[in-house]
Amino acid sequence: MAEVNMPRLSDTMQEGTITRWLKQPGDEVKKGEVVAEVETDKANMEIESFAAGILEKILVPEGETAPIGQAIAVLGNGDGAQQSGIAAAAPQATTASASASTPVQNAAPVVTGEKVAASAGRENGFVKASPVARRIAEEHNVDLTQLKGTGPGGRIVRDDVEEYLEQRTIAAPAIAQAPAPQAAPAPVVTPAPAPMVAEADAEIIQLSSMQKTIARRLTESKQSVPHFYIGNEIDMTDALEMRQKLNANAGEGAVKISVNDMIVKACALALEKFPEANGSYQDGQFILHKRVNIGIAVDIPQGLIVPVIRDANIKGLRTIARETRALITKAQAGKLTPTDLEGGTFSISNLGMMDVSDFVAVINPPQAAILAVAATRKTFVPVDNQPVVRDIMHVTLSADHRILYGATVARFLQEVKRNLQNVYLLLG
Repeated sequence: MAEVNMPRLSDTMQEGTITRWLKQPGDEVKKGEVVAEVETDKANMEIESFAAGILEKILVPEGETAPIGQAIAVLGNGDGAQQSGIAAAAPQATTASASASTPVQNAAPVVTGEKVAASAGRENGFVKASPVARRIAEEHNVDLTQLKGTGPGGRIVRDDVEEYLEQRTIAAPAIAQAPAPQAAPAPVVTPAPAPMVAEADAEIIQLSSMQKTIARRLTESKQSVPHFYIGNEIDMTDALEMRQKLNANAGEGAVKISVNDMIVKACALALEKFPEANGSYQDGQFILHKRVNIGIAVDIPQGLIVPVIRDANIKGLRTIARETRALITKAQAGKLTPTDLEGGTFSISNLGMMDVSDFVAVINPPQAAILAVAATRKTFVPVDNQPVVRDIMHVTLSADHRILYGATVARFLQEVKRNLQNVYLLLG
């Protein structure tokens, strides 16, 4: 008998939602074979079995969530798949028999009404709650025994704690402003939250685990990271001409270099000279990373995901282009691995292909900065006092003011600009 447990599939993962079982009870499972697909806080990923056997029972059905380490299925020799119904009924029969034979003076008190609902989310006196829910509850001094869980088996999940905190915040001003009682204080009754009523022509869409994580992390970033922004304009005329020549001479079937690949390389070289921009602020100290790992924002139907090009400063343009194409393909197919997503030290968000004239991006913590790249436009610029049409690209760096300062960011952008306007520096 062996268990298939919910694995940790990313450094920030606390729980995962089963989106699809690829094996059903009675199916043979080989060691290393994919048995299920799970949605984490970063991407849709696959769960492999670390043992061989027959899938006897699925413990977490599709659509439900389980914390890291929890058993989600049972493997055996096949007997359990046939006996699972009997095994599930056995504890109830035993309990009923024991209750009948227990003297009245030793009987447990009858639990009814709200107590039944409260006890549904407990096991042997232990409140069942997800790791994320426990962490939030500890941060805000919330007694989990006062909450009713809406997760599987009555487990308390993040939404339960956050809803409780929201209601507590709403109730606090009313309590503070209440007049002092003349007699015995009346009990304060917290009003139940008003149900959300959708308009007749509106559609309510439930967020996926990834979308919830994106919303939470972006909110935390804007609330906790002191952003500031510095922009610059880069003449991309020579870079575009070189890109055209490189792609024309690449040969049939060779990977094509994109403008974004050139920006990745230019930023990677600049990060070597400005290690603060390749660092992060954590726990009151600066961490300057030795490796230059650049995250590239990829738009997928579920939201935004940022796979990482590792050691971009020491890789050639074609290698960067090849790895970028592979990561984008995997992202669109929902096949990114934890390794593809972890370890980024700097990020680039490029909306130039969508004809965006200017924008700013939100920092991806714990990174210190992210570069927003807008479209390249034909612009008249003075050259030898004569108006000349050049390809001008606007960029804006969002920076963490705890580790980066205006002058440093300005010099960093000047170095990125120098690399792109002296294109042969990118070929080194």
